[in-house]
This record gives sequence, C-alpha cells and structure tokens, in this order.
Amino acid sequence: MKDSNYARIEKQIDSFPSLPTTVTEVMNVVNNPESSAKDLTQAVLPDQSMCVAILKIANSALFGRPKKVSSLESAITVLGFDEIQNIVLSKSVLNSFGSVFQGNDQIINEFWDHSFTCALAARVIAEHFSISFPGRFFIGGLIHDIGKLAMLMTFSKEYTTEKWLSGFSQAEKLEEEKETFGINHAEVGGRLLKKWDFPDTLVNGLHYHHDPGNSPGSHGFPIIIQLADALSYITCTYDKDDIQSLETMILDLIPGIAETWNNHQLPWETLRLEMWHNWVSIEREHGSSILSILAY
Repeated sequence: MKDSNYARIEKQIDSFPSLPTTVTEVMNVVNNPESSAKDLTQAVLPDQSMCVAILKIANSALFGRPKKVSSLESAITVLGFDEIQNIVLSKSVLNSFGSVFQGNDQIINEFWDHSFTCALAARVIAEHFSISFPGRFFIGGLIHDIGKLAMLMTFSKEYTTEKWLSGFSQAEKLEEEKETFGINHAEVGGRLLKKWDFPDTLVNGLHYHHDPGNSPGSHGFPIIIQLADALSYITCTYDKDDIQSLETMILDLIPGIAETWNNHQLPWETLRLEMWHNWVSIEREHGSSILSILAY
C-alpha cells in the first residue's frame, strides 16, 4: 500500500505544470546585477494580475506607505527587487493550488491563515538577526506546508483535512503520515520546489523544516521555518491571555528545539520568543489582506 501511495504522489508531482514564464523572467532579472527597475518592470508587465497584486501589496497596511504608489515601476522601487521576486514566486505557487482556495471549508481557511502567519514569523525572525533577503524567509514560511496540499489533491479520500491539515505536525503525526503514505508532506513540498527549480535554500527549507539537523545545506533556513511554524500555530490557535508560558508551549510542540538552536550558535531566549510573538500578532492584523491578494 505504501509503495502504491508513493507512486501516486510521485506521479502527482510530475504532473504539476511549470510555473509561468513571468517567474523565469523575473528571476533572471533579479539575479543580474546590472538589471534596473525598468528591466524588472518589463519582465512583470505582461502579467496583468501580477502587476495588480504588486501594486496592491505596495499600498497595503503591512508596508505602511504614507503616499499611494500608483505605477508598477514606483512599486518596484519602493519594495525592492527581492520583495518583488518573492511576490511573484508566492503568487505563482499559490495560484497552482487555486482549486484548493475555492472551497469555503473552515479547515482550509485555517490552513492558509497558519501559512501566512508562519510567513510573517519567519520574516520577523530573519529580520531580527539581520539576515540578508528576509523576504525569502517569508515565502519559505508561506509555502512550508504546500506538500500537504499536493497530498490532499493526490489522496482526496484518504488525506482528510480534519486529520492532516488541522493541528500541529508533531513527530508522532509525521511518522504516521510517512507510514501511511510512504512519504511526508515536508518531503513532498521539497520535491515540488525542486521540480520548479527554486533555490536550494528554499527547497531544503521546506524539505527539512521538521528535521533541520539533517538538512544537507545551511541549517539556518529550516531551523527558522521550524520555529516560525510553532509560533504561527500558537498565534492562530490561542488568545494572548491564554498563553501562560510561550516557551513551554513551543518546547511541548518541538522537544529539543532549544538545543538545536544552541548547537547552531543561535541564541534561545524567552524574551526574544515573546518579542517575536508580539510582532507576529501585530503584523498578522496589518497584513490580513495580503493572502487574498496573492491567492487570486
């Protein structure tokens, strides 16, 4: 049974269409140090829905612009190349799962809320450590669980939303997922990004976000996504007044995470965790419209 399920998910991954040519064009421009804002504008311009999304995000409360941005080139100048690339990648990936967005199932809505909050948490943590290109952590957080959606599309009856999309994926749940389907959602997500030629940091960030110690590349990316995942779950599930000890809740969800951070010379401090949680809660309110912009 496991072997047949594994074959089914491999076939599903192979069947996903390539991302739009806009993605390739934008990545080529961004990776060319001689490119200008005009070059990036020309790369995005043929995709009108992408242009609209970029303008809306540039004018959203999350970026808090005092003056309205009215042109695509101005939006690119305001947001920067890295942010534009992340918007293009995020919207293209989310549009690949458009059929999942169409449902009004509460669990599906909660899944996307968790994904977006994880994106905010990952960026907040990356910015705190002054890591270059924190926007890449945003997209890593946003799509960290897309493997679940691919599995939902493959095993429409067996992969029930109530069991697999809700709650937090602790070690026992991951083991059951692998035992049942021959592969877990993190591995599926990593394989899907590899098919789409995403950067290795993002591929490994998804593939190893539940097991960062085994990442073949930099451990920092999956380590941060792992913590962002837990922070997002707590933020989306509990009112602030119900949280007695944020650190204890995180350690219950991911035993050993403090040791993982310390082993990689990352400071594990209660005050930092609480500060990040507060910032994520605030940004979640300010950025509530971003997900709907990216998804449609």
